[in-house]
Amino acid sequence: MADFLTAFQITMQTEGGYNPGDGEAETYMGVDRSQNPNWSGWPTIDQIKAANPGATISALNKLFAANHTLQTNIQQFYQSGYWDAYKLSTITDQQAANAMFDCAVNPCLISMDYVAQMACNTVQHNAVGVDGQIGKLTRGCINSLPANLFVTAFNGIRVANYYERVKLNPTDKQWLSSWLGRCKVYVG
Repeated sequence: MADFLTAFQITMQTEGGYNPGDGEAETYMGVDRSQNPNWSGWPTIDQIKAANPGATISALNKLFAANHTLQTNIQQFYQSGYWDAYKLSTITDQQAANAMFDCAVNPCLISMDYVAQMACNTVQHNAVGVDGQIGKLTRGCINSLPANLFVTAFNGIRVANYYERVKLNPTDKQWLSSWLGRCKVYVG
């Protein structure tokens, strides 16, 4: 069964650190304050910022990274909201679970649910219905397919959707390289 910490560590390499709101909403490790104003980590971040007026972003990132409570909050946020919510620990291939988790955290135009179901049907014609709900049938299908084929199809759909997202909103081009870098080649 897939391991949350492995997927979490991979995704957090891309999610980065603290952004005070330059070019987007205030975020820390991908948690957007405008979308998650009640996240339990914001009070800790606010306390650290208040205690260190004038600190650079680099200095704040070091302080945030050293705060055990904040790091626990980040991990719990992603585990409950993105890993457990989709029951990704039931996926037998770690690389498939890594890709699914990363897509749940950073979706393209369509949600991870749809991408996974479309990938199943790409590998095995009409394998599952495409209803945007990852249930027992979809997870069973994912686990029954050759993992390298599923991940390749899954990431292919992500790539196409990221390009479409940029086509619809050209200002998103600044993120395209990062998004494409998240679509890891299957290593078998």
